[in-house]
Amino acid sequence: MTLLPKDFVTRITNDPHVPKGLIEALDTSPPTSVRLHPNRKSKLSALKPVAWNSNGIYLAERPAYTYDPLFHAGVYYPQEAGSMYLEQVLKQLALPANPVVLDLSAAPGGKSTLIASFLNHKGVLIANEINRSRAHILSENLSKWGYANALVCNHKPNELRVLEGQVDVLVVDAPCSGEGMFRKDHQARTEWNLGNVLTCESRQSAILSEAWPLLKNGGYLIYSTCTFNPAENELQLLKFLHDQSAEQIALPHFEGMQEDRFQIGHYFFPNQIESEGFYIAALKKISPTSRKQKPNKATLNQQIPKELAPVLKYVNELTFWQEDDKLYATTPFAFSIYESIRGLNFLKKGIHVATAQKKSWTPGYDLVYSLYSIWELPKKPVDLTTALRILHGESQQWEAPAGFYLVTFEDQAIAMVKQIGHRFNNLHPTEWRIRHLPK
Repeated sequence: MTLLPKDFVTRITNDPHVPKGLIEALDTSPPTSVRLHPNRKSKLSALKPVAWNSNGIYLAERPAYTYDPLFHAGVYYPQEAGSMYLEQVLKQLALPANPVVLDLSAAPGGKSTLIASFLNHKGVLIANEINRSRAHILSENLSKWGYANALVCNHKPNELRVLEGQVDVLVVDAPCSGEGMFRKDHQARTEWNLGNVLTCESRQSAILSEAWPLLKNGGYLIYSTCTFNPAENELQLLKFLHDQSAEQIALPHFEGMQEDRFQIGHYFFPNQIESEGFYIAALKKISPTSRKQKPNKATLNQQIPKELAPVLKYVNELTFWQEDDKLYATTPFAFSIYESIRGLNFLKKGIHVATAQKKSWTPGYDLVYSLYSIWELPKKPVDLTTALRILHGESQQWEAPAGFYLVTFEDQAIAMVKQIGHRFNNLHPTEWRIRHLPK
């Protein structure tokens, strides 16, 4: 077992705010928790519910997620229990009917999928990730979660100025020294050092300074980390309260949670509560934003291609538009926001409905998971072995009429294939495929 860093042990041992027993708790086995999709059926057997999340459950043991087709179908999302407390924070905010929510450092998608469920097609979720490869993973997870009002972009915080003064909720899950993961991830122990802690503190301050102007006056900052270091947590927020640019939001308390040193937010210590280490707080902005970017005046082509008009549904509930050879759909409010900021680098734009070919249109892969059945395709149910082979990228012999099919496992769509002759072409994206099949 990798030993805990000596400097970390010394700091924790000498900090009277940290509950006794934390060091010993970091060498115990972590709990396993997942968050269920509120609109999909799961057969996971819950050990017990997560008290602070309406869809969170603990499991008796960690499943082999890779080999569960329902995981790939977006039926549930593995997430640390503490992180699920975000639902409670969102419930405390006085939000407009259609809030603009920016998840600033969103990959791999745990908090973004939770936010999408909370919004339930209201408002718009803009999920941003600075790292390009991680942004693709984020886009995959949000596509599989199925909500129409989610956008994914790939930017540094200072590149998002087009959003200045427009954000109702800014979620900053800040890059941190990762002390809260020492029990689950022993690699985090080897990467920890005092220099890295100072780097994280500086980076967090810069991120908050760059992102703060994006908030509306009266908007909310939700700040979280997975570390125990006060310099990365409450001390980062204290400056906003001292200069009277913000006021703190009181958050509900659950047994085992502990207030921070200035009673701004809450800690989840693994020896007091069933979670990995976590910190979260919320502030309300009370200082006006100095300026606001002008929206993009150009309009997008919202005409539905005549070839698709007979097969598309929800045309009165969603806004459809075409960019280059692709047709997209989202909620009308989300479209109004997207249209004004579409100069950003987007990896996901609501639901990808279709792609134009020379003489026809092919269905977009987002249709496999979309909660809106925009283009109804025939379904092909399969057993577990076949499901895993398809998720692995294999093609097979099938007897069926030519065309596109949704592959389903236990009534949940997991993939799309195209039947040609006596076989099908597997359309499951290469980067989403299972690398190895179970032995």
